[in-house]
Amino acid sequence: MSRFLPADDCETEILAGKSHYWYLKQGLGDSDSLAFVRARIIHGSGHPFHKHPEMDEIIYVLSGEMEQWIEEEKRILRPGDAVYIPKGVVHGCYNESGALCEFLAVLTPSKIEGPFTVDVAHEEPWKSLKPAP
Repeated sequence: MSRFLPADDCETEILAGKSHYWYLKQGLGDSDSLAFVRARIIHGSGHPFHKHPEMDEIIYVLSGEMEQWIEEEKRILRPGDAVYIPKGVVHGCYNESGALCEFLAVLTPSKIEGPFTVDVAHEEPWKSLKPAP
């Protein structure tokens, strides 16, 4: 069992406007209880409204700023700010600032039966609150 998580061993996922660097998740690493990712989101991009049916999530902002939605409530998060999202709760984050936003996310448990993420960005009321980038 490895407890050190070198950056060179993480799984990199490059998507439109964002990058994910997975250190732990189901099938990667030795933990069934945690998923851990560092994410970078460029200006104008984000993680549109979604939910994790079986996972709690904590997000911690490292740099930049993020427009964070928890259901229909919006806050601007800056470095040092964090948010807790219980399983099944709809949320989304968007980078409307002029700088790169970087954050860490921890999700638990990592071993689940159903889908990791369920996209709801094209459903009401979410699509009227914030159109997907």
